[in-house]
Amino acid sequence: MPSAHVHTNAASERTSATAHRRLLALAALSWLAYLAIAASGQSLHVEGSGGRSLLTILALFGFCFACYLGGLRLALAVPASRRLTAIILTASIVFRLTLLFSNPIEEIDIYRYLWDGAVSTRGVNPFRYAPDQVLAAEADDALPADLARLVALRDGSPALRRVLSRMHYGELPTIYPPVSQAVFALATWATPRDASVWARMTLMKTCFVVFDLGTLVLVMRLLKRTRRHAGWAVAYGWCPLVIKEIANSGHLDALAVFLTTLAVERTVSALYCEPILAEAAARREAPAGWNRYAAWVAALALALAIGAKLYPLVLAPLWLGSLARKLGWRAAAGPASLFAVATALALWPMFPRAARPSGEAWASNSVEVDADAPPLPPATGDTHARDPSESLRAFLSRWEMNDFLFLLVMENLRPAESLPPKEVAWFSVVPEAWRKWLLSTVETRFSVGAPDAAFLMSRALTSVVFLVVAAALAWRGARAATAADWLRVAFLTVAWFWLLLPTLNPWYWSWAMPLLPLARNRAWLAVSGLALIYYLRFWLVYHFGDVPLLGTPYTGPFFFDYVVSWFEFGPWFVWLVIDAIRCSPATSTSSSFTTRS
Repeated sequence: MPSAHVHTNAASERTSATAHRRLLALAALSWLAYLAIAASGQSLHVEGSGGRSLLTILALFGFCFACYLGGLRLALAVPASRRLTAIILTASIVFRLTLLFSNPIEEIDIYRYLWDGAVSTRGVNPFRYAPDQVLAAEADDALPADLARLVALRDGSPALRRVLSRMHYGELPTIYPPVSQAVFALATWATPRDASVWARMTLMKTCFVVFDLGTLVLVMRLLKRTRRHAGWAVAYGWCPLVIKEIANSGHLDALAVFLTTLAVERTVSALYCEPILAEAAARREAPAGWNRYAAWVAALALALAIGAKLYPLVLAPLWLGSLARKLGWRAAAGPASLFAVATALALWPMFPRAARPSGEAWASNSVEVDADAPPLPPATGDTHARDPSESLRAFLSRWEMNDFLFLLVMENLRPAESLPPKEVAWFSVVPEAWRKWLLSTVETRFSVGAPDAAFLMSRALTSVVFLVVAAALAWRGARAATAADWLRVAFLTVAWFWLLLPTLNPWYWSWAMPLLPLARNRAWLAVSGLALIYYLRFWLVYHFGDVPLLGTPYTGPFFFDYVVSWFEFGPWFVWLVIDAIRCSPATSTSSSFTTRS
């Protein structure tokens, strides 16, 4: 018997060693692909949107996604160990460092971050003036003192003038909330004044990569707390979408995701740690009331997350309801009050202010770039302060990009009889008379045109759907028996909020990624890979902007919206439904990519 036991252990160790070697091999292959992406990726301002290398880059990301799925399977197939954790962490860091020093691929949001940070460090409110106002102003004009400082900033730094000229939607003041603005300012403060645009971008992206890696650490803590296999950390740490959108593109969402995950982790500590607390208290390792202290930290973290990017607000009903049910209304009152006050203070600079109307507050979704040449300034030099809520109102009332569920509703409400064939969706089936009847009340009540009325009504309908879903999930989450169940509800809340948005930017999916290991349905794993199809739109616009494709009336951008988007979302929805039908409550607790939890 001892001999058989020794042989069994030896075989198990050999199997584990083989799995580790294969995991390292996949990590090495992924790293080589990321090196190729870093070498191929060129800024919009170097090559132009949708250039020749884009299809190659998308193919490389597809290869990385295949390695990612293979790596997740291998990581879940071996026992959790320090060696496994070291492999996951090291590869996660290396992947991010590889893309950190590359040019942002088909994204230019970071230029707004750089300008906002520079504005704040000069003591000017970044919500006060739009970039076009600074471009149009002349130094010899009688300018307000704060606008004059921005003009001096523009003229005193060639790098910042280049940054200013590269921003899109320059007619709008910044949309990014105050907590993010603080990080922009901190990164700018740490940047030498004579730094190049590339150096400024790299330092800004470094800040977000640090938050991104902090999120990975929190994911590992959640896995340990819920007794999930440590290999699930690959689901976040090696995800090509997360790596691309943060390390390469430098999206600020990394900050909000970190703060939200911190709030979630502290909430789990507050609500589901009683046995752990009792055991620790017996060893005199935990102070009395520690779980309530965690609730206070969660309240502050969630408020700061909302102050970084507004989306974590959708978790507030789940958080408040769970806190009240688990700890009691009296114990929940303090953290709830802190959350309300901290959220109001964090968003106060964005609240509406009286300001002189500045004309049309929104422009087309298209991004137009002309090397380093600045965009044409406004016809008149407006030097009046703007309403800080202007950009947010424009975003909420008119922005639409890469959507699917919202698109289905919108294209069946939008009047189609006056549109050219290339703009009429093939799935637009609601009779025109019904559309006119539905929209007439909205047009009259809000004094808007038919297209705007269609958007507002689509917004209202999808918002109602989400509110119903969120309320049901909050009720379910407040009664969740385990931390894993509660985290699964939190994931579904964020995931369905994303799916019902009119703007499904792929980096928005990073909001849900830290909680992906708790999702029961394996179909959710596919979203981060399919979301990268979004970048094919740039290639189609670049090569087929005015040319109909494949016998359809649709030119590049409309072909993507009405045809390609079905390949981006359609197969995933089918998989989601099939998996939901096949997954019974008895077998869904592992929810996994493999049977090992």
